Amino acid sequence: MNTYNDTFVEHIVRRKRGGAELLMKIGYVVLALILIGLAYWFLTSFFPFFFAVILILLFFAFKYTVKEFEYSFINGDVDIDRIDGKRKRKTVLSVNCREIRTMAPCEKGTEVSGDFTQTFDFSEGRGCPGRWYFTVEREDETRLLVYFSPNERLLNAFKLYLGRKMDYVATSTEEE
Repeated sequence: MNTYNDTFVEHIVRRKRGGAELLMKIGYVVLALILIGLAYWFLTSFFPFFFAVILILLFFAFKYTVKEFEYSFINGDVDIDRIDGKRKRKTVLSVNCREIRTMAPCEKGTEVSGDFTQTFDFSEGRGCPGRWYFTVEREDETRLLVYFSPNERLLNAFKLYLGRKMDYVATSTEEE
């Protein structure tokens, strides 16, 4: 095996914080304050213990709302991992470049339409610049739509294995 021609690229993207995440964190703080107040009034002798437990739970609630995605490209195989709280990692999608039918940048504010079995959003966010998508057709006839936010090195690796498939627009899937 010639290791000089291997392609290996990794890229980590942090999901942009949205309004729902902010509201959830505000809700956690309000709930913590209510629980601290209740512990102070009704459980005065155990208050320091409950205060510490509530603050620790609040810390972990804040920590696990952070989502990151890691794209690993190894010789035409793409693995996407979801990282929760900068600790818990789970592979959510594995694709070979031969299964990718189209790949193109997303126009700002628009979504790709079509008949897809599943749609995944592994990008920084919907309105973020540099958002791309690719479509996958598997042998079991499932069609996937995947949004992601690649960097330049990852795009070059895709270009090496996909070639012209990256230049197609979303309507070209019916021609293939």
